[in-house]
Amino acid sequence: MNASVIFRWDAPGKEHYQGEGVTRDMSVVSAFVLTATCPPPNAVIQMEVILPLTDGGSKALMKADMMVLRVEHDIAGNKQSGFSAVGKGFSLRTSSERASRLIDGLIKESEHTQEGKE
Repeated sequence: MNASVIFRWDAPGKEHYQGEGVTRDMSVVSAFVLTATCPPPNAVIQMEVILPLTDGGSKALMKADMMVLRVEHDIAGNKQSGFSAVGKGFSLRTSSERASRLIDGLIKESEHTQEGKE
């Protein structure tokens, strides 16, 4: 899933940093983000993932506090960087009732797909 991501973290000297990227992989509790601005390993970040929904007009916002597990540079020889992060899970906010129904449908579809793989 390629969704837009904004993430923030604080450095030990009280400096605040922010970066942007796109998800490469994502689960309920983790994400791998492709970005030019990588936080350091073990940094605690605040992540926001913006999900465009299939109706073209609605969006959902997922937020989580996460810890950076690893940082990779020159991924697959493409001079692209990224990092993986894990947390306790995302909170979800939608922009409308219609967006909420779309998200519910996606969750049910995902659960059905997972049941079929077991």
